[in-house]
Amino acid sequence: MDKTAKDANNKCKETAKESRQTVPEENKIAILDHNIFRDEDENGRGSIIIELNIKNVMDRAVGSVVFEAAFSDKDGNVIDIVEQKVSGLAPNGMRTVRLVHREDTTKPVENYSVKVRDIVMVPKPSVSGNDMILITKHELKYMDNAILEGLECGIKNISDNVIATLMIECTFFDGEGSIVNVARHKETNLLPGNSRGILITVPMSGESFRIQSYNARIFRIITADIEKVQIVQSDMKAVGNDKEVNLICKNISSEKTDAAIIVKFFNEAKEDVGTKVIPVKDLEPGTNRQFKLTFKPIAGDNVKNHEVTVGDLVE
Repeated sequence: MDKTAKDANNKCKETAKESRQTVPEENKIAILDHNIFRDEDENGRGSIIIELNIKNVMDRAVGSVVFEAAFSDKDGNVIDIVEQKVSGLAPNGMRTVRLVHREDTTKPVENYSVKVRDIVMVPKPSVSGNDMILITKHELKYMDNAILEGLECGIKNISDNVIATLMIECTFFDGEGSIVNVARHKETNLLPGNSRGILITVPMSGESFRIQSYNARIFRIITADIEKVQIVQSDMKAVGNDKEVNLICKNISSEKTDAAIIVKFFNEAKEDVGTKVIPVKDLEPGTNRQFKLTFKPIAGDNVKNHEVTVGDLVE
């Protein structure tokens, strides 16, 4: 290290010892200590490095914080301004941060200053029910405390109606509030006054590790007076070249009803290759009915999966 760099290094260390970085009340990111030193890469090119030990002294997680360092000469002229972004700082979390200035020997560094320039807080998790559904609890669930599975919720039907279908939509955010993923979850046949625990799983992607917050809301509710019949079981198996589907439907309403069960068959390209309709008549409240049907595809059609819906029976 040459004399100029040594002098700069020593002076900056003395400055660091004499004056600790103050923490503005609005920032709440404490710079616990700081120092400056010189380093060289394998090609002998020098860098002046400011090293900070920081702490999030808030009780909320920080999505990101940007530190700004100004390197100056002996006359106070700014030689360089360097930024460093730190992401994902938990409450009371600590981190070491380095801000690097590429050394210019014609402009020796004599001093520096560091400040917190920007802070983005992790959005607060939020959920919203309505006059029919109360969300009683909610939290992110991790497998083995490491891999995110999804959002675990408790829900309760606070209405006087049987909820045939409930759709909940959850938007997952990263630490800075950007949307990472959106998932929808379906529940059926939720009786008045009944509670249920559910897990809204995160869609498979390589980005789930970024998720730090969420917003869940009621997307759709259909009551049993509208959706009277539901499919409670649907299995398909191959029988020779044919496909056999076993179905069980249930009347979840309070009155006898008719319905039409519509079964569509699809090939590997998700193209519709055929449809079967099963009429259901005089299905008593709270009762199940079982059906078996066989679908014979046209030669060359390869049935990959099926879809079952319930419609109105038209005479």
